[in-house]
Formats: sequence, C-alpha cells, structure tokens
Amino acid sequence: MRLTQLQVKNWRNFHEIDFRLGQRLIIVGANATGKSNLLDVFRFLRDIASPQGGLSSAIDNRGGLSTIRNLNARNFNNGRVEILVTMEDRGEEWEYNLAIRQESAGRRRPVVAKEVVKRGGETILERPNKADDADPVLLTQTHLEQIASNTSFRAVATFFEGIRYSHPSPQSIRHSSPTRTSSDAVGNGLIAEINATTERTRKSRLRKIQAALQTAVPNFESLRLEIDNAGQPHLVAAFKNWRKNPANQLETEFSDGTLRLIALLWAVLSQPRSEGILLLEEPEISLNREIIQQLPSMIASVQRGKDMQVIMTTHSPDLLDDEGVANEEVLVLTRGDENTQARLLSEFPKESGFVCSGILKSEVISNLINPKIGADLVKAMQQ
Repeated sequence: MRLTQLQVKNWRNFHEIDFRLGQRLIIVGANATGKSNLLDVFRFLRDIASPQGGLSSAIDNRGGLSTIRNLNARNFNNGRVEILVTMEDRGEEWEYNLAIRQESAGRRRPVVAKEVVKRGGETILERPNKADDADPVLLTQTHLEQIASNTSFRAVATFFEGIRYSHPSPQSIRHSSPTRTSSDAVGNGLIAEINATTERTRKSRLRKIQAALQTAVPNFESLRLEIDNAGQPHLVAAFKNWRKNPANQLETEFSDGTLRLIALLWAVLSQPRSEGILLLEEPEISLNREIIQQLPSMIASVQRGKDMQVIMTTHSPDLLDDEGVANEEVLVLTRGDENTQARLLSEFPKESGFVCSGILKSEVISNLINPKIGADLVKAMQQ
C-alpha cells in the first residue's frame, strides 16, 4: 500500500491543500509556513491508528482541537478539520476521509463529524450511522482505532500505524539508553537497537551506511559495532590519517552531522516492512552544503529494494540540487494573506521552465519562498 494523494482542510495554518505524492516528497518553505505542521498530519493519522492511541489521545497530545484547527475554520467547511487520504494497494484504490468537529454543547469534546472509507470506489464505511445516532458518545472514537470495527479496512489502519517519524538528536544518540530495544524519534536507544538486530541484518545495514558515509564524510573508512568490557555496545568508526592504521572513534566523538546521518540512514533501512511511510524532519541539520546536496542520493541508495515512501521537510533549498530530484517531488509552501498554500514545483509553469533551462532548483525555490530575495537579486544583477 502507498499513499497517492492528500487533501486537508482547516489543519493548523492550512486553509485547504490538495497534492499528489509518489515515492518521495520534499517539503520546502520559509520559516513559519507550516512544514512541521504538514508532516504532523501523517503523525496524527498514525497516533489515531496506534494501539495505545486513538482520536481523543491524538488531539489531547496536541493541545486540543483549537490548537490543530485553523484560526479561520469557523468560516469554512462548517468549522471542521478534515483529512482525505487516497492510497493504492496492488492497483486498487482506497480512500479514508475523516472530519472532526467540536460538540456544540455539553462537554464540548472533539467528535467525528464524518468518517468514510472507500475501496475501489465502493463505500464500506460511512459515519455517522444509525448506531451513532442512537448513542452519540460513539462519535468520540473513530472506527480506525477499533479492532472490532475496522475488519473490512484493517489494511488502512495497519498502514497508518506503520508510519514512522525521525528527527534524531546527536545528544540523545550519544547518551542513548542501553536498555531500550528500539530507538525513538530523537534517536534515544539507537545503539541498543542496532545491537539487538540480528548479526546478519546488522552487518548488512552497517555496510550500506558505511558506503554512503564514505562518499560524504571526509576520510571516513569504516563503521562497525563493538561491545566494551562492561558489556555496553558502541559504534566505532575508522578514519584515514597520515598513519598506517586508521584512527578509531566511538560515537561519543562523532560529529553531530555524522551521528545524524547514521541515525537517518538506519531509520530508512530499519523500516519494519518493505513498504510504509518514513517522515524525516530537517535531515540537513549539522551537515555542510556539499553533503546536503548529496543527501537525496544517499537516502535513495539505502532505500533501494524497499517500496517505501519518504517524506521530508527542509530549510535548505540546496537539498534539491541533486539531479535525481524531480519537480513533482518538491512541495513548495508559500504564505498567503491568512493561510499557507502548498503546490508542487511542477505546478509552477514559469519556475519549472527555469529548472528545465538549467537554473538550479535551490535558486528557483529560494525565489519562490522568499520573493524579496529574488527581487533583490534581479535588481543587483541589473545594476
């Protein structure tokens, strides 16, 4: 199963957006345009579908419905937050449509205003239904989160539950918990997770990461896992120098950029299933410009063999200068009068033409997300 289209209404700083996506999507925009907010739509669906989650929990963890709802929501879509996801599974199309509103009286809880599931164009769930009319409390939960109710669309629930998010912190990795068997979003437990992976799989993944790092990190030679005398696992990297034998470093000595790269590449390789969605938040942090430009190719190289979708946000247009990044893989967020608009770069005819003529995507994108910079540049060139 893979996600092919997302439509959102009244979500945070987005009034209404609608875009298609393939195996990779890179979200770019100026500060405060909502890159993280857009990524959170996918995390929100995951949190609803997770066994320990649910609609109420997902909303409460974000500060309540008023926090995730657009400020202008009352004047549009009857004040409802709405998400419509289109997916494809072996040539068959699925749709999951969820709209949320607040109770008009009483406890003012967030409730389901609409929940519709379609498979191959046929509606297999539509709410509110007779049971909801008889007992409105049922609308405080989605059927997505209920095992007894999602039998006919369990594949959708499983797909959402498998969405992963990674925004590794070098500090968290260096001081990872030795008792965790899996790493969290910020990388805590990463080294223990690598150690807990079967030897054959671990070595295979580390070889792929090693090959990627050899092209990006100066003097980098090898990467391996070692257990110290106290039984604690460590990552050990060897770096070439003027001596005959390379110098070894533990993860505590790695640069922030090297640690983030390792964590990001491991996240791609350790996706539980060959398919699914991996969300990456600003993977370019702590990396120099030359490595940032190679990042899409590095991720693609370790992603090979997996039918996985990678959705990432970035503050750096330089990340787009990889020749393999297509215009339809770049989602550009721009500020409107009151809301943020989202359009694929391929939907900007003039700018797409610039890219086809040989102008770097980083320059074209910088002009789109910061028009004043672009105007100043043109003015300076004319002087």
